[in-house]
Amino acid sequence: MPIIAVDLLFGFLVLAIGCALGWWLRHRSLDRGRAEPPDEVQQARKVLGRLHELATRVASDVGAHTHRVEAINERLHDSSGTRPEMVVEAVAQLIESNSRMQGQLGSAQERLKEQAMLVEQHAAAARTDALTGLANRRAFDEEMQKLLQRHEQPGETFSVVIFDVDHFKRFNDTYGHQAGDDVLRLMGELLRAAARPTDVAVRYGGEEFAMILPHTSVAEAARRAERIRQEIADYGFQYDGQALRVTASFGVAEGLDGETVSRLVDRADAALYASKGAGRNCVHWHDGAAVQPLAPEREAAARPLETTLDDRKEGSKGKTVVGQITMSNRTEFCILLARRLAEWRRGGAMPSVVMVRIDHFPAIVDRYGQRAGSLVLKATAQFLNAAIRDMDIVAHYEQQTFAILFPGTWLANVIGIVERLREAIGRCHLPTDGSELKFTVSLGGAKAMESDDARRLLERAQESLDIATEAGGNCAMFHNGAWSETVSAVLERAAE
Repeated sequence: MPIIAVDLLFGFLVLAIGCALGWWLRHRSLDRGRAEPPDEVQQARKVLGRLHELATRVASDVGAHTHRVEAINERLHDSSGTRPEMVVEAVAQLIESNSRMQGQLGSAQERLKEQAMLVEQHAAAARTDALTGLANRRAFDEEMQKLLQRHEQPGETFSVVIFDVDHFKRFNDTYGHQAGDDVLRLMGELLRAAARPTDVAVRYGGEEFAMILPHTSVAEAARRAERIRQEIADYGFQYDGQALRVTASFGVAEGLDGETVSRLVDRADAALYASKGAGRNCVHWHDGAAVQPLAPEREAAARPLETTLDDRKEGSKGKTVVGQITMSNRTEFCILLARRLAEWRRGGAMPSVVMVRIDHFPAIVDRYGQRAGSLVLKATAQFLNAAIRDMDIVAHYEQQTFAILFPGTWLANVIGIVERLREAIGRCHLPTDGSELKFTVSLGGAKAMESDDARRLLERAQESLDIATEAGGNCAMFHNGAWSETVSAVLERAAE
């Protein structure tokens, strides 16, 4: 192996040791004043020890190889004018020495990769909360510092949301620490489902959580905080057979020019404490000078249309009952979808999502009344329940929209189910006030792609659904990763 390659490998090895040592020392300095877990310290020392041992061994091997090459070169130099077989023997020794060195360096490279993976694993563990799987306070501090530095550039903005589980100590004291841990895990799942790929969801400490929202104004951050607050309040948490209500209070602030991490967090905290002081289970935001309550939206706009229908009621733990059909609500559906995507990436079945929207539903309610609207919702739920398999998941997603999760079903089979469902609903005639009510549905679907998280996959299905609705309804569209296309176009491409 050329000497320059040896030098490069050895330099890279020394760099790896330096990075590992720097990582360990840096996180020790970040944790100054906090007791560092003994296991983490011991593991870090073991990794550093192995890298140091590997560097010493490579240095010794390189030194021995250098001496052998120098000795062979001297023999070649002294053998000028002598027998050719002596030159051949010296060259053979040189080739054998290079081959041995190459094998030693190859083995060192493999061991170096193993140790580098261990360093990465320790770095990830040091930034992750073990209970919820979210990023921890350390990761929060690092990301905030990066964003504040980037915020100095024109056009860059970001916001932070901090929220606290209401009356958590009382909850813990009443139901026990296991119930408290289950609530914290639930908060982690809800927050992870609500996060975009660029967001950072954090367990800030104890019952306190946070989200860092890049490229997000304080107004948009407050609206997102309100949606998360509502999802937490609506989630039917159960423990030991008891239905328990969990709520949270929120504070929101946007990063300002020249502001420190501490100052930004203090402003978000001030907004959080204002929410607690206002009775909890609400959102306040800090405008840079004072705390402001989130202005309540008009009741008609804030409340989904179907909640006014007497046929819909909340079930247990993330369930909704439409007519006599129990199905997942939107929050539980998002959580289950995120889990299926994680399972797929570990080698499981690829999921697909289909959104189903009742065409012209507000017009149906306006013309025929709420009873007719309830009847249409109930009929749609029954059709969906009859169409899915045991392994599929159906949810009442929002207003007149349902969602179906198909885990491990070929897209052609999904399309077949979708088309049969659309056609069956189109043939349905519901009796109402002496006449028959006919209604249709639009459908939009997407299968999972490597770049998808739960939110992105749902957005692609929603985009196809919107296009199907805009086309007049009673049709299905599927998103191929770049654009939405008709069912026939999908099947034609699959047949090519």
